Amino acid sequence: MAEPIPSYPFERSRYLGSVARVSPLGVRVNFPFATEVAPSQYAGHRVTRGQVGEFVVIESFGSAIIGRITEIQLPDRDRLSVEPERSDGDEMPNPIGNIRLLGSVDLNSFRSSRGIGEAPRVGDYVYLAHPDFIRHAIISTQGGQRGLVDLGHLSGAPETRLALPPISIFGRHCAVLGSTGGGKSWSMARLVEEVAARKGKVILLDPTGEYHTLKDGVRHVHLGGARDGADDAREFVSFQYFHLSEMDLFAFLQPSPGIQAPKLRDAIQSLKLVHIEPSLLEEGSNILLKEGRPKKAINKAIVTHDRELHTASAFFDICCLVEQVFAECVQPIGEKNHWGNRHQFSFDSCVTLCMRITTHQKSQHLAPIFAPPDYMTDLTKVIDEFLADDRVGVLRVSMRYLAFEHNTRELVVNAIGRYLLAQARATRFQKIPVVVAIDEAHQFLSKSVGDEHNRIFLDAFGVIAKEGRKYGLTCLLATQRPRDIPEDVLSQIGMFVVHRLINERDQGVVINASGVLDGPTASFLPNLRDGEALIVGADSIMPLPIMMDPPACPPKLEENVEATWMRP
Repeated sequence: MAEPIPSYPFERSRYLGSVARVSPLGVRVNFPFATEVAPSQYAGHRVTRGQVGEFVVIESFGSAIIGRITEIQLPDRDRLSVEPERSDGDEMPNPIGNIRLLGSVDLNSFRSSRGIGEAPRVGDYVYLAHPDFIRHAIISTQGGQRGLVDLGHLSGAPETRLALPPISIFGRHCAVLGSTGGGKSWSMARLVEEVAARKGKVILLDPTGEYHTLKDGVRHVHLGGARDGADDAREFVSFQYFHLSEMDLFAFLQPSPGIQAPKLRDAIQSLKLVHIEPSLLEEGSNILLKEGRPKKAINKAIVTHDRELHTASAFFDICCLVEQVFAECVQPIGEKNHWGNRHQFSFDSCVTLCMRITTHQKSQHLAPIFAPPDYMTDLTKVIDEFLADDRVGVLRVSMRYLAFEHNTRELVVNAIGRYLLAQARATRFQKIPVVVAIDEAHQFLSKSVGDEHNRIFLDAFGVIAKEGRKYGLTCLLATQRPRDIPEDVLSQIGMFVVHRLINERDQGVVINASGVLDGPTASFLPNLRDGEALIVGADSIMPLPIMMDPPACPPKLEENVEATWMRP
């Protein structure tokens, strides 16, 4: 049995009216006191007489039916009775309203349910719901109350706090949604701080650098960028090319499908092979020469090392890639099972590809991938150190300096997600679960990048949403464009923190994905105040409006970034 109800739901002082009409989805109610100007006070709580958005309880046999007022109006015959110049003093208005039914609480077992055991009847009384009763209906009260995540207070009831178990928020992934300026970033920072405070592990991918304010148990690293002198204490990291998949590299280098793609694929395999078995190299050479050479030893090595060649992050020296591509341009058949002489047409066709490879290697913007300076640490090593360090709860990876050219951000973030998923499948996160938090998630999900011949779909975080939970890896996604997040990803989300959303398509996506939010409730989203949100959880019977607590360290763009935006 659940804990007892904290307050009696049918107090006479909270009476609003009675049911006048019943339908499967809602009821129409008489609100005889709805035109009263000033609310009253009872037991320290504000008691109104019926306002749109308020929660109500309907007295039913053995249960309390919970609903929310979605509309109040005056019948046409009474619409002028509230006008001071037209009222004769004897005419009493008779407001009526619609209530959306949300769920019920069994008064014997004290358990809440989304279902309505027995529909309301005409004449049943309707009461303003006590905030503590609403909290009881939404939050599971079984088990201990230690370690709860304090989110904020019920909207309109500052004395009623809302705290949820971490498993309810992060157990099936969490999404923070909202238009710009609605408080999305603050809620994201608040949740990250709460995880860190409970000795959890969060890897925060920060596209804009605004979470640099986080402190206490946070390690800040910058993916890309350049050190500003020897005294620059910032930590710069790289995510090197060999962590990328073959399709990632093809999306960067864009080889043509006829000749360039096969030669590039063979060149990468050859460089990986000589790194594994250096004895294949001829004296004084850094590449695998093929022109006129025998095939047997190389083919045997390929078969022997097949698993290593296809292992994620298998190393090869990209500085030798141009030479190796040209070395692959040979006749496939020569004398006595040897490769033949140079294939001039293939050689000429690969010139443009090799020019692109050289350009990428020399590009300052792409240096964190293709040519990182010595002071940059590999991000995968930083992640390993972070997981082993009990003193650090948050690893913030700032991508402020990472280039937008060549879809660099999208490809690198997708590769990071794929790396984390591989670590999860290797049971690295079973003892200490990891939350990967990604802001501006619409930039990195549900997109394909590359040309028509080398297109790659950014699906790493979608796969994490679908299967990462069983390996101890969960997502915390934040976006202002829910319509750009795949529905199959949103359908895996267990908890939504929905701030102000104005776009109807965004509202529709959340309605379809949540399974709890409906059209009448979503109609409140455009009017939410800054910092106010609807908590929509798979474990709760209805969306709950709350005022989120601000984070201890509110996000803020760094000063020089703000100055750039403010320039005339």
